Parts: sequence; C-alpha cells; structure tokens
Amino acid sequence: MTDLNPSKKRKRPSLGKQIVFVLLYKVFWRMVFGLVIGLKYIRQDKASLDGPVIYVANHNSHLDAMALMTVVPSPRIHLTHSVAAQDFFGSGFKRWGMLHLVNAVLISRSRKENGEDPIEQLDAMLVAGRSLILFPEGTRGVPGSMGDFKRGVGHLASRHPGIPVVPIYLDGLYRNLPKGRSMIVPFGGTLVVGKPLVFSNESVDEITNVTQVAVETMAHELKNANRLT
Repeated sequence: MTDLNPSKKRKRPSLGKQIVFVLLYKVFWRMVFGLVIGLKYIRQDKASLDGPVIYVANHNSHLDAMALMTVVPSPRIHLTHSVAAQDFFGSGFKRWGMLHLVNAVLISRSRKENGEDPIEQLDAMLVAGRSLILFPEGTRGVPGSMGDFKRGVGHLASRHPGIPVVPIYLDGLYRNLPKGRSMIVPFGGTLVVGKPLVFSNESVDEITNVTQVAVETMAHELKNANRLT
C-alpha cells in the first residue's frame, strides 16, 4: 500500500509511469469508452487544471474509476489517485491491479479498522501535490440513483482552501458492466465534467452539500436534455 506519511521521503513518480498511464488511459481506455462502449463526454468548463484537484463523482460501476482517469490532464495523470476501500480490494490480483493499473490508494472505511484516520492519509497526499478521485457515496449505489454524500470531501476541501473540487456525473456505465458481471457490453453512457468549485471558509457540511447539489444538478440537466432529443 502507498506510504502516505508526509514526514517520510516520497519517491517522485517517473516519466516512464506518466507515459504508461497516458497510453493506458488517454489512448487505450479512451478508445474503449469512446468507440466500443459509446461513452459521450461533456465538459462544462474546458480550463486545464495544472495542480492538485479533488474529483468527485457518483458511483455505480467498476468502470467509473477508469472513465474518470480518461479526463485527467495528461501531465497530472500519474499524480492522480482513485480512492478505494481496502477491504474490497485488499488482496490478490484485484489489489495489484488497483494499485498499479488504476493508480488507486486503498484506505480503511473508518479509523476503527486499523487505527489510521483515512482523512489524514488523503490529506497527506494533497499536501504532497497529488490529486484525488473520490466517490462520496462510499460504495457503488443502486443503478441509476444517487445516495447521500459522506463528509470526506468536505473535510479534505476545508483543509485545503483553493484546491478545486471538480464535480463529475456518470450516467449509464452500470449498464456496460453491471454489478456481479465481468464482461463489458456496449450500452453507451455519458460523462459530464462540471465547473470547478473553489471553497474558502465554508464548513464541512456546507462543502459536502454544495458538492452533492452540483452533481445532482448535472444529473437533472442531462435527464431533461435527453427528454428533448
């Protein structure tokens, strides 16, 4: 598991790793999502973010993390980490794949599991200049619906005022890789990248609520747009 102690010397990611991740996500996975699955990309803001970012999205499919990595700017892709539950991906090939192919950081769901505070671990990554991909629902939800966001995004954004929080809405990927299935089927879908949110002195609950509303608003706008077409 990645060493998240900021007091220890952190190994700088190599140029080779960046090249591998660009080929993996900007070429291979982008082709899979665009040409095979038929995923449609919508950007509400096309500004390129060149520093640490907190990406926040709803979660319905194991494809979600890969889809989100395809929209991360190439210079930052090897510095961006999807946050996943250690108890689900804690051993074997799944763990290896998450760490080395998805660039994930595996955390305990709560401090009680191993005595470590997952917020402190993720805070250390932001301090080190890394970006994070969060699924604040905490688990894959019911297909086509969105659960309440947990307060992790609020805690992290409140500790790092000025780091943009980018809301993203994913629609339809649960149809391409349903829960319990291992084969991808081409049913299309949409990925909407929202405008970055920048917080200053808002409370944890305010940040959490504003972020959830931003993702829900994109979901409603997409649903209304689909009705008109």
